[in-house]
Amino acid sequence: MNINQNLAKLFSIEPTNDKTIQNSGSGGTFDIQSLQKDYELVQSNLKNLIGTGNVALESALKVATESDSPRAFEVVAILLKTMADLNNNVIDVHKKVKDTTNQKVEVKQTNNSVFVGSTKDLQNILNKERSTEKNYMEAEVVNNDKKQSTGLPE
Repeated sequence: MNINQNLAKLFSIEPTNDKTIQNSGSGGTFDIQSLQKDYELVQSNLKNLIGTGNVALESALKVATESDSPRAFEVVAILLKTMADLNNNVIDVHKKVKDTTNQKVEVKQTNNSVFVGSTKDLQNILNKERSTEKNYMEAEVVNNDKKQSTGLPE
């Protein structure tokens, strides 16, 4: 007996047949066509809300100017803030769709370099100013019309 039959016997009801729930394909996967439909739906809803909000704003503004009520002006201010938020939402939807459709896959590349040499050699390569092996250049010093050759550090 499986669990469904045990529960059916406990509650004195008829057991149901085991049916596998099939995935309808919605959710969990990225589909560019459904994204486009959803985008258009959200865009039209936001535009409709903005249009309705503009009509409501005009009406509320008329009421506020005729009544000179502070509460009416407060309602107008709240409605203006809501309208600004709706306009920002339209821009946010555009940005999110653009980010979703332009996903770039970054490949991280790791280069493992190994230096073969002594620590003294490595220090000389990394910090030439403090290097113990300084390069000397040949220079001629002219002193009283006599040419002298000296080795001077760079």
